[in-house]
Amino acid sequence: MEENHYKMLVKVATLAGIIMLESNAESYRVENTVERILSVSQLPTVDVFANTTGLFITLDGPHFSEPITYVKRISQRATHLTKIHDVNQISRDITDGKLALKEAYQRLKRVNRKTYSSKSTYLATLLLVVSFAVLLGGDTSTVLLSILASLLLIATYPIRAWLNLNDFIYGIFATMVVAIVMPIVTKVTGASDLALDLAIISVLMPLFPGTAFTNGFRDSFKGDYGAGVAKIVEALTIAVSLGVGVALGLFIAKGIIS
Repeated sequence: MEENHYKMLVKVATLAGIIMLESNAESYRVENTVERILSVSQLPTVDVFANTTGLFITLDGPHFSEPITYVKRISQRATHLTKIHDVNQISRDITDGKLALKEAYQRLKRVNRKTYSSKSTYLATLLLVVSFAVLLGGDTSTVLLSILASLLLIATYPIRAWLNLNDFIYGIFATMVVAIVMPIVTKVTGASDLALDLAIISVLMPLFPGTAFTNGFRDSFKGDYGAGVAKIVEALTIAVSLGVGVALGLFIAKGIIS
């Protein structure tokens, strides 16, 4: 293989790793996928290190004047299981010889452009909140309150994109908005405090970092304690922001109602 071919191989592997990390894949899964792609080179030195915020790749061989090393920082993360599946399949097609590197790179770029539409995100949020309200045993008033709460949450999505809020600040902002408005609506409509509590709990579910918690423990069980602890701390930070937002919102709403 020529040096340019090796550089293209590393470029493909790097893009695959970035997509997976930004889609909230486990660090060990990212490392396995990137190593699988780089194994096509059959070189003795293939080093991959992935964590929550970075990807480090080195490819080296006896005839290299210097190693090929890529370092990429990961600043944005969102759960996207379809992207993880697609990248994994592309990596297997590469190792099986079914896919050339240039074609694989183009397919990865198309995968990277995939995203959920705003309408599908809004609908999924609404259905998830209402489903949890029903699952928690809520009555009709609880379901109606949960619909209103989900609409309030959805209304904060464009504001987050506009102001480019990070997860911690957005968690406080979104839950505070819901926790301020919902007690006032409950007071006006005469709904029960239980219905209010269930509606607020339900609206927290789309924001709760369950995937980060799970991936943190999975990475830890695989022996990657650095990446595992980082993900768990990230999840705990977001969870704290949700609690702070609800507490502030209820405190403000109590002052308004009184």
